[in-house]
Formats: sequence, structure tokens, C-alpha cells
Amino acid sequence: MYTEISNMARYCVGCGEEIHPKRVEILPNTKTCVECSNTGMKRGVPVMHGNVEKDDTWVDMVFMEEEQYRNYEIQTGRLSKNASKAEMNSYDKEDDIKPSSLPNEED
Repeated sequence: MYTEISNMARYCVGCGEEIHPKRVEILPNTKTCVECSNTGMKRGVPVMHGNVEKDDTWVDMVFMEEEQYRNYEIQTGRLSKNASKAEMNSYDKEDDIKPSSLPNEED
């Protein structure tokens, strides 16, 4: 039938505090407490499993923290190792306006 989850305490990888037992019961693979779980953006990567030759495949989504996703992109060659964090940060639309594109006050 079902295997019972161990009563061992789990500790958050973010803050080191004990993760509430109810959270561990509901999310057995959790590594963070509630407070730390919403601190960063998550990224999803589709992963295909099975045997393509036998037409026995399925796709799962693997969710990663931002830093894990960045490492994944580096390992798969999708992101240069020299890419700066500034390239990954979002920017305001106003940042696209260059001073030369603004009307000249002397005209």
C-alpha cells in the first residue's frame, strides 16, 4: 500500500529552520520552508523520458531555482559562461530609449 513518510525533521536549505511537518507531508520532496519558497523566480524545463524507438515517451517538467537554471543553460551550451548577470536581469522599457532618439531641444 502506501509507505509512511519518515518522522525525521527536515531543514530548509534557504534559512536552516525546520520545515513544518505538514508541508513535508504534502510536498515530500520539498527543500524549503514556506518563507523561503517564494523568494525567487522558478524556471521550468521539459524533460522527455522513455524510448523513442518504441513510441513509449512522456514529458515531465523539472522546476529549478534561477541559479540552477542558469547552470543548466551553461551546461547545455544555451548560455555563454561569460554572460553577465546584467544580461539575465529584467529592465524597464524606458531603458530602450537612447538619448539620440529623443527630440533635440535646439531644433
